[in-house]
Amino acid sequence: MADRYGNHTPYDETESDTKDNTTRFNARGNEDPTGSNSDLQRRSLLKLIGSASVAAAVPGLSSVASAETTYNGITFDRVVDAVDDLGMDPTGSEPIDSAYESALETGTLIEFPPGKYLLEDDHYISDVSRFGVRGLGNHRRDVQFLPEKGSAIGFFEGGGPGPYTVENVSFHDRDDEVSMMFLDIRSNKGVYVNNIEFLGVTPLDDKNGHSLAVDVWDQDAVGIWENVYAGLDKPAVEADYPDGVAFFRAGVGHKGEVILRDSVIHERNSAATRLTAGPGVTTLENVEFVNNQNANIRFGAGDHPSKVSSATGCYVKVDGSRHSADAIRVDASDNGYTGAVFRDIEIEWTKEAGRGVIALPGWGGHGSAEFYGCTVHNDGGKTLTVNADSVSPDDDAVVFENCSFTGSGRGFDAADRDGSVIRDSCIDMPNASIETFDTENVSNGGCGEDTNGGPSASITVTDKTDLTVELSGSDSTDSDGAIVAYDWEVNGSSAQGESVSHTFDSGGTYSVTLVVEDDDGATDSTTTEVSVSETALEKHLEIRGTGITTEYAFEVSEQLQPVSGTIEKWDDVSGTSATGYVTETSHSDEFTFDGEITSFEFLEGEADVFLDGAQIDPTMDRLEIRGTGTTTEYAFEVSEQLQPVSGTIEKWDDVSGTSATGYVTETSHSDEFWLEGEITSFEFLEGHAEVYRNGDRIYPTESTLTIQGTGTPTEYAVEVGGEIEGVSDTIEGWDDVSSDTANGWVTNSSHVDKFTFTGELTSVEFLQGEADVFVDGEQVDVSTI
Repeated sequence: MADRYGNHTPYDETESDTKDNTTRFNARGNEDPTGSNSDLQRRSLLKLIGSASVAAAVPGLSSVASAETTYNGITFDRVVDAVDDLGMDPTGSEPIDSAYESALETGTLIEFPPGKYLLEDDHYISDVSRFGVRGLGNHRRDVQFLPEKGSAIGFFEGGGPGPYTVENVSFHDRDDEVSMMFLDIRSNKGVYVNNIEFLGVTPLDDKNGHSLAVDVWDQDAVGIWENVYAGLDKPAVEADYPDGVAFFRAGVGHKGEVILRDSVIHERNSAATRLTAGPGVTTLENVEFVNNQNANIRFGAGDHPSKVSSATGCYVKVDGSRHSADAIRVDASDNGYTGAVFRDIEIEWTKEAGRGVIALPGWGGHGSAEFYGCTVHNDGGKTLTVNADSVSPDDDAVVFENCSFTGSGRGFDAADRDGSVIRDSCIDMPNASIETFDTENVSNGGCGEDTNGGPSASITVTDKTDLTVELSGSDSTDSDGAIVAYDWEVNGSSAQGESVSHTFDSGGTYSVTLVVEDDDGATDSTTTEVSVSETALEKHLEIRGTGITTEYAFEVSEQLQPVSGTIEKWDDVSGTSATGYVTETSHSDEFTFDGEITSFEFLEGEADVFLDGAQIDPTMDRLEIRGTGTTTEYAFEVSEQLQPVSGTIEKWDDVSGTSATGYVTETSHSDEFWLEGEITSFEFLEGHAEVYRNGDRIYPTESTLTIQGTGTPTEYAVEVGGEIEGVSDTIEGWDDVSSDTANGWVTNSSHVDKFTFTGELTSVEFLQGEADVFVDGEQVDVSTI
C-alpha cells in the first residue's frame, strides 16, 4: 500500500478560499451539502439554520452597522468591523473582551482584520442567535485568537439557539502547555464553520476537556464543519488517558447531524473525534487523522429516524509515536445503536500493539457496522485487524465488502456476532487468522494491484512580472499513458490548459491548485502558493538544506514575500515573519524582503543561509551604522564574533577580528555587520551617526551635557532618549536627576551643571531665566530641540 502520509510530510493541507461573500453552505456548487444523507436538500438546510430574519436591530450597534446581509445561509442584521467599528486591538496587547461582549448579540456578523486578538474571559452564547465571526485575511492564520496566558478561554461558551458561523480564523493554544482556546458551539439550529485552525501546544485537560463541542440539539438541524485543521504546527502535549483534551466532541444532547469534511487532525492528546453518546448522527468526509491519542475515528450509528452515521474517504495513520488504541472505534456508549457505515477508508497501522485497527469494544455496546471499499494495512504484530467483541444487540453483524487487507499484523475476530462476513475482498496477511467471520469470494494475495499508474500533477511558475504570473503544468507526468486535461484554480478563478496566465488584483500570497486527468480517467492534484507584489522587494534570502530535517523561524522589519515555486504547503509566511522546513542540499526556501532580519532561529537542525548571494550566520545580531549627513568616523569592538555584511563595507573600512573602523556620511549610507556577544567599546572619532541593532535604535556612546549660567538664577528641565547621570562634583542638593530627566538651577557663568547621557537630547526647557547649553562641548540652540 502506498504511504499517503509519506507524500504529506511534514504537514500538507488544502486551502479554502473564504474571501468571497457568496451565500452558501457548501463550496461544491449544487452538491448535496449533507454528503451521504441525500434526503436533506439545500433549501431545507437553509431553512433549518434560519436563513430568514425577523429580529429587530440591536440598540448600540446600529450606528456602526451595515445593511442586512445574508452570508453562509444566515441573514445578519448588521456587519461590523472588529477594529474600525468596535475598537478592538489587533496587536494582541490589550484584551478585546469588552468590545467582543458588546457585539455578541443576535443578528451580528463580526469581521476581523488580520491581527492577533487577546481574550481573558469566556463568552456565553446561550441567548444569541444568527451570530458569526469571519476573518478578512488571505489565510486563516492571518487572524488569531489567543487566550490569556495560563487560562482556558471559551471563545463561544455554553451553546445556544444558533445558527452560528465561524470562518477563516485560527485559535492559538500558545506554547506554554497550559493555555488553550475552546469553542462550545452546541446549538439548536446548527452551524457552518469553515477554514479554521487550532495552533500551538494543546495542554492536558486540567482546565477544559475539549477543543470543540459540536452537539446539534434539534433532530432536524445540521452542523457543517469544513476545512478544520489541528496539529499542523505543533503536537499536543502527550497525555495518559483520560487526561487529554478531546478535539471534536458531541455528548448525550446531540440529536441532529454533524458533518465534518475536508479536514486534517494530527497528534491530539485524546480522541480526534468522539460522538458516541447521543442519538444524533455523524458524517465524516475526506478527513485525515494522524497519530491521535486514544482514538481517531470514534462514533456510533446514532438513533436518528432517517439518517445513520457514516465515514467516507477518510485516512488514518497510526505509527506508534503516540498511544492510539485503534484507528476506528465503533462505539455507542452502551446505547445499542446499529448500522454505522464506512466507505473508502484508508488505514495505515504500524503500531505494535493496540485494541484493534478496527475495534467494536464490548463496553461500547455497538451493534452492526458495514465497511465498503476500505484499504487496511496492518503491520502491528500484536494488533488484530478487526476486533469486534460480543454485545447485546441482536443486529450485531460486521460486514466487509470489496476491501483490501495487507501487512504482517494479526487477523479478524467477531465474537458471537452472527452474520459477520468478509466478501468480495482480498487478504494478504500471512500472520492473520479469521475467527467467526464467514468469507465469500475472498482472494489470498495480490491485494492492491492497479494496472493504471495514475498521473502526477506538477506546477511550475515560468514567469512573474509584478502582479501577473505564468503557470505551467508541463512537468506533470503519467507513467502509462498521457495527460488529457489540466484544470486550474487560481484565487477563486478557474482556467484550463497546460499553461495559463493570471493577473492578481493586489500583492500577496495566493493558493494555486492544478488537477490533471490521464487517458484512463485517473486524476491527481497539487497545490502551491504564489506570491506577487506591485514593486519588487530589495533583498533576497535563501535558506538551503544541509541534508537533515531543519525547521526555521525568522522575522524582518518591513515587508516579506516568498519566492514563488520555492515554498511548500507546510511552510508559512504571515506578515513579516515566516516558518518552514528544509532538508536536502538541493532543497531551498527563498524569500525577498525589505528592511532588516530582526530575528532568526533554527528550531530543529541547521541550514545554510544566504543574503543576496553571500552566506551569513543569521543567528548573529545585525549592527547598522547609518550616516546622518556629516562625515563620521567610528571605531568599535565586540566580545565574540564580528563579520561585515557583504556589499555594505567600502575599501577604507577595516574589519579585523572582533574590531572594526570605518566611515559613513549620507543618510542613505550605512555600514553593516553581523556580531555575536556584546559591544565592548564604541567611539565616534569624528562626527556622529545613528546605530541600530536588529533594527532597533541603540546608543552605544555617551554624550556630555553642560548647562552654564549667564548671570541670572535659572531653573531648567532636561529630558533624554536614553539615560542621564549627573557629574557628581557639579550637582547640588537642590538638583534632581532621575533615569531620563534632570531638573536643577544655575546662576552666573562660573556655575555649571554637567551630565553624561545616552540617546538623543529630546527636550530642554527653562522654567525661569535662561542659560547656555553645550553638547559634547558645542553650544546648541535649545529652540531647535
